[in-house]
Amino acid sequence: MPVGTYLNPTPAGGILKTVGKMSSLRIVPPARDAFEPVLSLRLALEYTPLKWLTHIHIEPLDLASLLALRWGAFAAFEDSTWTAQSVWRGVKSFRIGMMGDLLRNAHRNLESEQDEQQQMKMKGEREFYRQAVQALHNYFFQFAVHGTLEILHFEWVDGDVTGPNPLLLDEEAAKEEGSKWFSAPGTTWKGLKEVWLGGVLMDEVAMHILKQRLDGLERLVVWADLAAPQLCGDIQTVDGRDWLDIDIGPTVQATAELPEYEDMYETQSEGMDGKVESMVVPFVLQLS
Repeated sequence: MPVGTYLNPTPAGGILKTVGKMSSLRIVPPARDAFEPVLSLRLALEYTPLKWLTHIHIEPLDLASLLALRWGAFAAFEDSTWTAQSVWRGVKSFRIGMMGDLLRNAHRNLESEQDEQQQMKMKGEREFYRQAVQALHNYFFQFAVHGTLEILHFEWVDGDVTGPNPLLLDEEAAKEEGSKWFSAPGTTWKGLKEVWLGGVLMDEVAMHILKQRLDGLERLVVWADLAAPQLCGDIQTVDGRDWLDIDIGPTVQATAELPEYEDMYETQSEGMDGKVESMVVPFVLQLS
């Protein structure tokens, strides 16, 4: 199937059945009104036996699309089937490109604006930002609780935007008196071995917290220009950007004290005949 093939979301399940042995799937939601097509594809994935599927790449993703992707009990739109957990728990490598537009103006001082209309606009932007933080935190919790995801690649996209660490969103909320609007505890992960974070500031404190919460973390890679100078590691260039593969040292136990202050991955699997196969099927969804 050539790159750029357009799929109507309605027969998505039937199309997925014809490529049942695919191991890698890239989803490119439309720029606007993405909720319905993303929801349709999520349901199609959950109804289709794709036992070889181990890698998913979704980009660009906005808040509406993120909500459509929720598959956990009591959180999913539409009924999440009993097969949903087996589908998402089978994913070992997950790449997300999250739209950064929700971050703009989120931290501006409301009192600095004299215009009442502008203040109302900024309040709306801040509330939207807080909803997105909560939604992203809850979404990743679905994966963390099962402990089957091994590689997570997350980037804030849509311009040069620096965003919150998606694995430390409770810490981000605490900076804004988060107890008033964010009560979820920090998420701990089992099984997550490799994390790539783009558009996220990384310093020693954040790294130590991650090592506490990600039991078994072996590799942490961040944008080199957003890493604190105290962090050491190897620089590698991927898609024209320098990434720092941080030397994280030994795993920190949960009782340790904290300091004070690609291209898409291509996974492979064996087919019924024992041959190694890898299939990437690009989807560009459009509302019909």
